[in-house]
Amino acid sequence: MAVKHVWWGHLGGPVQKGIVTYSISPYQQRAFAGAIKHGVFNVFRRTISQAPYVGVPVTLGYLIYYDRKKRHDFLASKAGKEELLKW
Repeated sequence: MAVKHVWWGHLGGPVQKGIVTYSISPYQQRAFAGAIKHGVFNVFRRTISQAPYVGVPVTLGYLIYYDRKKRHDFLASKAGKEELLKW
């Protein structure tokens, strides 16, 4: 005996009449309605609100990198090698 697969919601109850359901495809809706008008300002506002959390570590990291790069370039020069030999 084959078992018929029953979908959720179709559990074999009495058929209801007089209920009409309408829906629209998500692709038919205005997906980008107001995207330019509201989106630009939301992106700007969210970027500004996150700037302290991102900007401070990035700036600190860049300053450390710049300082160490300058020190490395000095130590790779003739004067830097002489300084290293003094140690």
